[in-house]
Amino acid sequence: MKRTREEVANTIEGFVNGTGKQWDWDGFTSIRIDDPELEKIRQRCISVRDEFPPDKATDYCSPAGMEMMRKLAGELTARAA
Repeated sequence: MKRTREEVANTIEGFVNGTGKQWDWDGFTSIRIDDPELEKIRQRCISVRDEFPPDKATDYCSPAGMEMMRKLAGELTARAA
């Protein structure tokens, strides 16, 4: 799937902030991205759950994992500008 840096950053930010649409995160984590750099970031977001296990079963990952994803989104936004 073709996605821009801005689209990937917005999807990550929406998930982390709880402002994304219901299926945005599922679509993001389920569908490969054509751009190798953005695909690597997508894979990183998938693996964050294992690297930063959630404190509660209902959470995606720990607060540290959410912060790491915030940083990824911020870096993408800075490079997209």
